[in-house]
Amino acid sequence: MKIGITGASGFLGGEILSQAKAKGWTVIAFSRSATAIPGADEVRSLADREKIDLNDLDAVIHLAGEPIVGLWTKEKKRRIHESRVDLTQDIVDALEKITRSRRPEVLVSASAIGFYGDRDDEWLDEESDVGFGFLSEVCRDWERTAEGAKRLGVRVVNPRIGIVLGEEGFLRRLRPIFRLGLGGRLGSGKQWMSWIHVADLAGIFLKCVAESTIHGRVNCVTPKPVQNREFTKTYARILRRPAWFRVPRFLLSRLPGGMSELFLASQRVDPVVARAFQFEYRHASLESALEAVEEDRS
Repeated sequence: MKIGITGASGFLGGEILSQAKAKGWTVIAFSRSATAIPGADEVRSLADREKIDLNDLDAVIHLAGEPIVGLWTKEKKRRIHESRVDLTQDIVDALEKITRSRRPEVLVSASAIGFYGDRDDEWLDEESDVGFGFLSEVCRDWERTAEGAKRLGVRVVNPRIGIVLGEEGFLRRLRPIFRLGLGGRLGSGKQWMSWIHVADLAGIFLKCVAESTIHGRVNCVTPKPVQNREFTKTYARILRRPAWFRVPRFLLSRLPGGMSELFLASQRVDPVVARAFQFEYRHASLESALEAVEEDRS
């Protein structure tokens, strides 16, 4: 199996690359600037988006995009949207330039559970409707653009990623706060957090590549979402720190550009498709996932 990965130098991309190499797969990394990426067999350029080279690949995993972390100014939100939608369109255009017999068989193009918006206690599966808000709009347009590859005879999978737990990402920013004993729930703490350990997330991506029967939307979370107050208590217990502070909702709601949805949106997501193909989670419980992350750091 020979796969291409955009965003291969990132948190998730690096884990996917590592697991793919462990399977004996050949990995081509795509980068705007890097000339070498540890573990990759080859690096191809994304600098000229009209000349993206997807030749001789069995599959493409598309992860690249502007980080959503940072103040949501108008310019930041524009970059978040355009980096996902425009680059995905460039990937589809590059696929179209390849003769059908030599095209990759599958495009696994990332999305996120932000698609669902703020849904309180409602259980959400892959057939649930799109929500409201900036992230819902981004995910809707992102997935719709990737679906353009279907007319080229390419199987398209859209993994909707939840909160990813690992040494980097979400916990990298949260850990210092909790270690200082300043952790606490956000708002009421009742909002649902649908999460997954990065190793399991990478495993689902590779399963989507390997299994020809998987297509369309795939919720990439564990079957055990937790409310923010439970997440707070569990993480504080593992770090052996108190978590008495609370960030009032009204303070979060004053963040620019509707950024409060990052912290307050409730998404109780059910990974129906992952269950259907009997994916085996390494870390199915929150405590197991958080303990694994902290052990890896020690």
